[in-house]
Amino acid sequence: MKQKLPFIFGALASVSILVFPDQSVGQEWKDVAPIFYKNCSPCHRSGEIGPFPIMSYHDLTHDGGATLWSCLVQINSGKMPPWKADPSYVHFLDERILTSAEKQAINDWVNAGWPAGDTTLAPPPPTFAAGSQLGTPDLVLSMKQSYALPGDGLDRYVCFVLPTDLPADTYIKGIEFRPGNRAAVHHVFLYVCDDSSAYYADLATPEYGYPSFGGAGQDVNATFLGLYGPGMIPRLYPSNGAILMKKNSFFIIQMHYAPLTYAASDSSSVNLFFYNSPVTPRKITAKRVGEGYITNPPFTIFPETVDTFYSTFPIPKDKSLFAIAPHQHLLGKSFKIWAITPQGDTLPLIHVPQWDFNWQLLYHYPFMIKLPQGTNVIAQAVYDNTSLNPNNPNNPPKKVTYGESSEDEMFKYLLMYMDYEPGDETLVLDSSWVPVNVSESSANALQWMHVFPNPTDGAVKMRLYLNQAASLTFLLVDFMGRPVWRHQQTAGAGWQQIALQLADVAEGCWLLVVDDGHRRRINKIVIAKSP
Repeated sequence: MKQKLPFIFGALASVSILVFPDQSVGQEWKDVAPIFYKNCSPCHRSGEIGPFPIMSYHDLTHDGGATLWSCLVQINSGKMPPWKADPSYVHFLDERILTSAEKQAINDWVNAGWPAGDTTLAPPPPTFAAGSQLGTPDLVLSMKQSYALPGDGLDRYVCFVLPTDLPADTYIKGIEFRPGNRAAVHHVFLYVCDDSSAYYADLATPEYGYPSFGGAGQDVNATFLGLYGPGMIPRLYPSNGAILMKKNSFFIIQMHYAPLTYAASDSSSVNLFFYNSPVTPRKITAKRVGEGYITNPPFTIFPETVDTFYSTFPIPKDKSLFAIAPHQHLLGKSFKIWAITPQGDTLPLIHVPQWDFNWQLLYHYPFMIKLPQGTNVIAQAVYDNTSLNPNNPNNPPKKVTYGESSEDEMFKYLLMYMDYEPGDETLVLDSSWVPVNVSESSANALQWMHVFPNPTDGAVKMRLYLNQAASLTFLLVDFMGRPVWRHQQTAGAGWQQIALQLADVAEGCWLLVVDDGHRRRINKIVIAKSP
């Protein structure tokens, strides 16, 4: 059977592909539907960023397989589902990563001619709250009128002021930005203004909204709350985390509109979620770390060079980190962030090995990471300003420095944290989370491990995630691989917390090895006993 592709992304639009049905594979819609529903449907549905729905067998096959083949090309290239963080460096919530087995199942199904089988045996499509990914909001703030984009190919940075009209001070447990025109809205910074300075900044311009190249405006008294980027999955704040919005405050959305070459308009909104029962709120801080922390300035990328910049941000007080978001523009090549504690322990935070300007996400950790006072957060960003970079906006390349235009560059990242409270690092922020490991074939093995405190005086706790019950072997070895301590214990499936006593082990730096029969995890641990 020969399938003619009337539409596949990019240059593949006119390609013909030979498909040889193999009904022995046995894949039917009921077998692959859960994969599509879990990884694709949250964005590919009405009102979300996906250009077409993936909510049924018909959605993928109604046009003779053109939509399905488009999906398959994107899946096999690794472009879809969009997930840029390296799972072998750090795991995050909401990981949109297909395992090798899931990719193979989809390929087998398509190459078998995408048989429907008995579609009633497939699980029902997921249900979503209308107009939200978080549920029913307590308050919706909308732009009072549409903003017209002339289609002149220029970036635009515009602030819109949305009165909250809150009758009393209110604690917010979650914020969800909802773009009106998803093609026009590139990214958004969110602020709250407790006084009238933003209102008067808007009044000072004849048009709706006011231009602002940097933040909410020089004369506006605003607090940064967070950001939005295409494909971002919103989440409620963890562990009673809250943003205080005062009575009659103003919400500000600073829009970066993409340089469209056709006329368009946008009317966006924001969903707010309240704490409707008494809580002891914990203040959320959204900290942007930018070019001012670069340790090898100046931030200048010269033509026909690939350059690397570093930054160091000191943590002034014990913090509990729960989300992170790196940010570059079109010359961005990669971004890595890690932390070094005062004890010399290295904490991996995020690695984006192949930067994509179109997919800038806010990544949420499955647990909070303690950043002790005196920790230094280190960032490394690589930029490619050569003619070989297909995303380079300049041909020939030219010198590029800091700026908010897409053709300028940035070296920023966002940290979202709260003041640390004892026990934060043991909290599981989403009990339904299952880490996805795409680099190893064993799916029924230990996938995640967190050891604390580290350094320790000998009493150690460990958080583990097991896909199935296992007999665990714990080994403490020196750096020559010689074992000095051994322990065995059976653990059940799911999240486990195990206490280990290493009081009889001498002080020093050791390797703690956990083996479940399928896979080993290794963590450096320092034993430092009190005098």
